Amino acid sequence: MSTNLQFIKSESADNVSSFTITDIFSDSYDVYQVYVTGNGSSSVSSLAAEFLDSGGSDIAQGNYDTAIRRLDPSSTFSSPNTESANSFEYVYPSSTDNDFASLITVYNPYETEYTFATIQSMSNQGSKAIAIAKSTTSATGMKFYANQNYTPIVVSVFGVK
Repeated sequence: MSTNLQFIKSESADNVSSFTITDIFSDSYDVYQVYVTGNGSSSVSSLAAEFLDSGGSDIAQGNYDTAIRRLDPSSTFSSPNTESANSFEYVYPSSTDNDFASLITVYNPYETEYTFATIQSMSNQGSKAIAIAKSTTSATGMKFYANQNYTPIVVSVFGVK
């Protein structure tokens, strides 16, 4: 697979607990890279995402499976896997370090087959994950959210040629 990135869109927001970016996936690419950076308030427990259809609805509500390997330098590794969840976790910050960065690689989101993603994230700990949205609805956007406000969040999307 080549690694030529084609810029699609970048958006940001400040002091919000959810953030939606639309019109990012189409039939132009099979693979996308979504970069997410920001800061969560001291009470943020985890940050999650979901894929949206063209009308802004979650394509796989209750049908996300995720396998995570959390790498915490201050304790042991953990694997908080989920099945049939309402979203997938993409970063887990702690109350002591809330800056985060994530790279989400999304495979075939616009196809009418399951959408897969790999996630690499870093805050005061790192994580690697794989996620699947078990839906055959085309995804055209994403929603990111937390239990507290982002201050700020920046999402940049690239197609991979």
